[in-house]
Amino acid sequence: MKHWKTILALIFMALAIYFDWQWFWAIFILLGLLNMLKSKNIHFVEEVSRGDSPKLYWFMIVIWSLLALYSILSYLKILT
Repeated sequence: MKHWKTILALIFMALAIYFDWQWFWAIFILLGLLNMLKSKNIHFVEEVSRGDSPKLYWFMIVIWSLLALYSILSYLKILT
């Protein structure tokens, strides 16, 4: 199967919505952040690469890091 990771992620997204798994979104954002750091590209509204737009790339990495941290702390009930 060629795109098994994508298919698995879509299945888990549907399950997370159905069962209201808040922890899933923290993991999902964190995995996306790790992929962005590994690939040095961000595919958001358009592709942003570290080589072409380093300031925008690192700004987006910071934003995604804050989103991941917020999701984790929110799930752990530290923020509420």
